[in-house]
Amino acid sequence: MENGAVSDYGLIDWGIEELAKVIPADAVVSVEPRLEITSGKGKGIYGYADVVAGEHIFDLKSGGIAPSPGYRAQLAGYALAHMEDTFRDYVWCHELYIDAQYHRCYKLTLEEARELVEGILEAHLNPDSEPTACSFCKWCKHALTCPALTKDIDDEDMKDFDFNNPDQLAEALGLAKRFKVWCDSVEKAAKKHLAGGGELSGWRQQTRKGRETIDARTAHGELCARMGSDKFMACCSLNLNKLRKVWGEYYSEELPVENLIKRSADTHALVEDNSNNTSNNEPK
Repeated sequence: MENGAVSDYGLIDWGIEELAKVIPADAVVSVEPRLEITSGKGKGIYGYADVVAGEHIFDLKSGGIAPSPGYRAQLAGYALAHMEDTFRDYVWCHELYIDAQYHRCYKLTLEEARELVEGILEAHLNPDSEPTACSFCKWCKHALTCPALTKDIDDEDMKDFDFNNPDQLAEALGLAKRFKVWCDSVEKAAKKHLAGGGELSGWRQQTRKGRETIDARTAHGELCARMGSDKFMACCSLNLNKLRKVWGEYYSEELPVENLIKRSADTHALVEDNSNNTSNNEPK
C-alpha cells in the first residue's frame, strides 16, 4: 500500500471485507508477492502487489480517489507479471481506496497489459519523448527538475487569468496544482540540505516540538484516585474506530452508544474529474 500507512482499524476492516467478497474460498492468497515481468521490453522489472489471489490482484490505497484511469498502469505491470507466471489470459484488477471506501475494479487481458506496459517503457526510453505532468508527479523523484512541471512558470499570460471565468479558473487551477508539486519538491530538497548541515542564504531549519502522548492506563492509575473519575474522564477522548473494533471482537450487536456519536461537518477537496473520459470493463 502506498501514500502512507493506514492506522485506522475500521477502514482496514472495510478493505478486508472487500477482499472477502471477491476472493474464492478455495483460492491461494499471497500477501505482497514479488511479481517480475519475464519477457519483452519489461523483462526484469518487478514490483510488489498488496494481495494476489487467483485471477484477482488487489492494491490498497490511502488518501483520495485517483482520477480515472486510476492506477491502471501500475496494476498492468503486476498483471502482466502474474499472467506470465500463471499462464492466464486475463486478471481482475482491484484498487481499494481505504479512506474513501471506494472499490474500483476492471479486467485486463494479457495483450492489454503488455501493450500498456511496453508503451510506457517505449516513451521512457525514447530520448525525444517529453514528460507529461499528471496526478502522480508528487511521487516522482525527478519532480524537482522536471520540465513538465516548470513549463509556463515564467509565462506573463498567467497574470491575465479572469477568475470569474469558469474555463480560465479551471485552467489556472491545473497550473497551480502542477506548480505546487514542483514547489513541494523544492522545499523537500531544501530541508534535506539543511538537515545534512548545509547552509541556505536567508533560510534556517526550525525545530518543532513533537507530539506529546501518555498511556491512558498509567495515567488513570496515577491520577484518578487523586483527582476523581469525573475530572479525569473530562480530560479523555475515545478513538471511535478502535472502540468499534474492540467491541466487535467480543459482541455481535451494534455498539450501544452509536446514537450518542457526534459527527462534524463534512469537508471538501478539489480533485480532477475525468468521468467523461472513462472507458473500462468493470463488472456490473
